[in-house]
Amino acid sequence: MATRGRRLTWLVVIVTVGGFVVWSVLRVTGVLDGLDQALLPGHIAPRSAFGQVLDAFSLIVHPTVVFIAILGIAGWCAARRLRRLGTALLGSVVVGWAGYELLKALFQLPRPTSGFSDAITYSGYGYPSGHVVAATIGAATIVTLATAQRRSQLSLWVIRVAGALFVMIVAVDRLLMRHHWFSDLVGGALFGGAVISTALALAGVNTIAESLGLLTRPRTHVDKRAAVIYNPSKIIDFDLFRTRVEFELRERGWKPPLWLETEVDDPGHQMAKDALEKEVDLVLVAGGDGTVRVVCSELVGSGTPVALIPAGTGNLLARNLGIPLDEQEAFDIAFEGTPSPVDVVKFTIGEKTEHFVVMSGMGGDAQVMANTNTDLKKVVGSAAYFLAAAQSVGAGPYDLTVTLDDHEPVERKAVLALVGNVGTLQAGIKIFPDASPTDGKLDVLIGNPTSVVDWAKVASGLLGGAEVEPLEYGQGRKVVIESVEPIPYQLDGDAEGDTNRLEAEAVPAGLMVMLQRAEKH
Repeated sequence: MATRGRRLTWLVVIVTVGGFVVWSVLRVTGVLDGLDQALLPGHIAPRSAFGQVLDAFSLIVHPTVVFIAILGIAGWCAARRLRRLGTALLGSVVVGWAGYELLKALFQLPRPTSGFSDAITYSGYGYPSGHVVAATIGAATIVTLATAQRRSQLSLWVIRVAGALFVMIVAVDRLLMRHHWFSDLVGGALFGGAVISTALALAGVNTIAESLGLLTRPRTHVDKRAAVIYNPSKIIDFDLFRTRVEFELRERGWKPPLWLETEVDDPGHQMAKDALEKEVDLVLVAGGDGTVRVVCSELVGSGTPVALIPAGTGNLLARNLGIPLDEQEAFDIAFEGTPSPVDVVKFTIGEKTEHFVVMSGMGGDAQVMANTNTDLKKVVGSAAYFLAAAQSVGAGPYDLTVTLDDHEPVERKAVLALVGNVGTLQAGIKIFPDASPTDGKLDVLIGNPTSVVDWAKVASGLLGGAEVEPLEYGQGRKVVIESVEPIPYQLDGDAEGDTNRLEAEAVPAGLMVMLQRAEKH
């Protein structure tokens, strides 16, 4: 299905790009001059009521207005995890806006004489029509967005027709004002179509084939049911999210899902237990790292696969497992990927035993997590961690005793101690260069950077993915970290309190996760 969608998307690119190239050659060589003369309408009085309506409409649909609206839609998409669509729209505005201006300067084809020659929309060369370029990209944006929102087929056809009529009305307005030749308008439509289709294709947005009605999903019926465990504080537009999830399940023939909302007092424990009790075939979890950890902790050893729908600030497990942060791509992996075993880590704090999937730590990093303002994270994202880190400078060092497997305990003064299942943090920082979620081992880091020079070494080493002093690394199946006094600790980025003893043990292949299906060669 996905492969066919990509092929059809690139077919649209080839048709529109090829069409624009051929049409431009015909325009430049004068082949279309006769057609342009035949279709050029008579003069309309600029000060007549109809003339003023035409002039006003040309201002309302000015490329600047249309492109700014598209930028707003791109931001809306990015906020709702439709990242690839948002990126494609941003790219189409940049290329479309600059592109038609460059093409006009390149071709230098004049406009027809017009009674509206004093209008601000008449200046410059005529081919291709910037108004029609923007209108075409704008219409395609709305149709593609409606498709991504999983509107009904009837709604989609209404929007498709409305989009086509909008482009036609803009083109007719420009023709009646004699601001463009007919060939300028066709060239604008072809160039706009080429820009938006190429942007969508390069961004990996394959809904364009669906948007044009070229691709329909085969209806199948399978005896499967999914549970959707979600953190409402992480879902910006729940109605849209629910519509998209239910569409994906319905089109694939799954039964209606079991919706389970996390609570302030329970970030997912009972919800995951309810999903297992209902014997669902798949658990989709949409939330931050804390929600993912809790849900995965309850699924350890169950054999029930979990699909990650990134919705938090960090999304560390998804990043490390190669699961895209774009919601549509995450859906595709959830339903078309391969259930794959990954390691988890069992940790024990006093009488409390749970599991984590990313990393745990004691000391400075836990203090950073404790200082990170949740509301600030929603506004500035990852930058909130750096602000919290600045507040935590000077914490420690702590007297730690570290026991790895059956080796002799070692004593260290350290600012932080980390235990990891995977290696990469946000911004591509590889804190554990040799970590793998499938090697059956956990990774340990003990660090004691105490000076500006030490921190500079750490920063350069982590950004480069290399081991550097003053960081010590180790690998094993089990580690015990003890401190003289209770110090802060964190689990997968969530501050959990203070402790003076953390015990962690690798659980090889403890969790089944839906991952990208390997490409066949």
